[in-house]
Amino acid sequence: QNASAPTPPLLLCDHARWLDLWRLGSGVGADLAGKTNQKRHDGTVKLACAPKHLLRAKLGGKRRTACAAVSPDGKLVAASDTHALRLFEVRSDLDGAGDGEGMTLRKLESPLGHVTCAHLLVFTPDGKVLVAVSVTGAVHVIDLESWEVMQSLRQHLPQPSPAAVALAKAQRRERREDTSYSQQPVRAADLGSPAVSHAVASADGQWLAVVTTSAGAAGRREAGVHVYNLDSLKLHVSLPPPAVAGAGASWPPVHAVAFSPTGVLALALGNNAVVAYDAESGKLSPWSVALAAAKATAPPALLAMPGQICGLSFDPTPGSAVLLCQTSAAIARVDLAVAPSLGGELNGTRVPSAGNGNGGAPSPKRRRTKNKATTNGDNDFGGSNGKAAAGGSHSGGAPKVAALDDPCLFLGYFAPGRALLVERPWKEVLKQIPEPLYRHRFGT
Repeated sequence: QNASAPTPPLLLCDHARWLDLWRLGSGVGADLAGKTNQKRHDGTVKLACAPKHLLRAKLGGKRRTACAAVSPDGKLVAASDTHALRLFEVRSDLDGAGDGEGMTLRKLESPLGHVTCAHLLVFTPDGKVLVAVSVTGAVHVIDLESWEVMQSLRQHLPQPSPAAVALAKAQRRERREDTSYSQQPVRAADLGSPAVSHAVASADGQWLAVVTTSAGAAGRREAGVHVYNLDSLKLHVSLPPPAVAGAGASWPPVHAVAFSPTGVLALALGNNAVVAYDAESGKLSPWSVALAAAKATAPPALLAMPGQICGLSFDPTPGSAVLLCQTSAAIARVDLAVAPSLGGELNGTRVPSAGNGNGGAPSPKRRRTKNKATTNGDNDFGGSNGKAAAGGSHSGGAPKVAALDDPCLFLGYFAPGRALLVERPWKEVLKQIPEPLYRHRFGT
């Protein structure tokens, strides 16, 4: 949505010891916005030019990158290891030979403030603000125009009392003095985890969602999802946990998070459960309300996907609610503007009430009833008039699931109606497996 975004867009790949910057290929017959109608039968776009590798930046010494991000306009690259946060300016190598597509990185001065390193890096869609999340959970909001830290957000973290701090110091001192403690088996609670596991900014740059993790049985930090207002730099709302099976009064682990253009926050939980909240009101979206009324955590098609959902991406088309879900072995497409398809309900419409004359059973005229319901002004799932956004048809509220032959590394939208899928062929995986040790069956 950024008017200054490069066309075709850029892709940053983090390989721990180096960073690769790619320029995506453009489709055949693409217009100035990059859209094209020339597709293959499987939905993939015919390329007029292949993706091009622009640069590779290697880290000095034995350091490894903890996180990296590229700005939406493609002019800045932020990278952090366990020691320092670095900002680079992406410059075109116009003096080199060729078509001038070569790129170089120029290191910029670090922003003013106490930001040494980061665990997560997020650029706002306008590219003017960089959000750096430290391992301790502090969220530093950096203004890239003034190179200053506007605010360090910590309202999502527990505020320990002086007595709790003194007790923690005493426990650490006892562990160091206890010689038998080092010989005890390591427990899951001793390993610890980063205070913030996910952070994502909304398309309009107003909201910032922060997902915190639990500190274990002996810790004081509880898991939760918190939404900040980036305009006022204050905590807006802490979302209540969903009523999923086994969740109780606390948040279950969150595996992926994404913002829609309309401000809907989608979260992927365990067992491929998906829940959606309205960021402004802090309440469940109509799609999740319909699931909760049916005592379901997700449509059956999502629950049956192989693997765990580890990636979510919304179509950036204004007003769209189309969500892509990714596991390592399958991908799915679901429209949150259409009622979820569950057993015993109409496909893509509201759940019929018990007084519909059929005892709550679906109407035999499924298609005609669906078309009437999508044009009804009383439908809670508005925004797309019952039709799938981002191009292409969608059969009601049932998600479309496609199994993959190769492992999926990334799936996400990079333009309205256009997504990028990165797979790693099994042949490359098998090449890295060492050859088996040969030993004769008889003798030594």
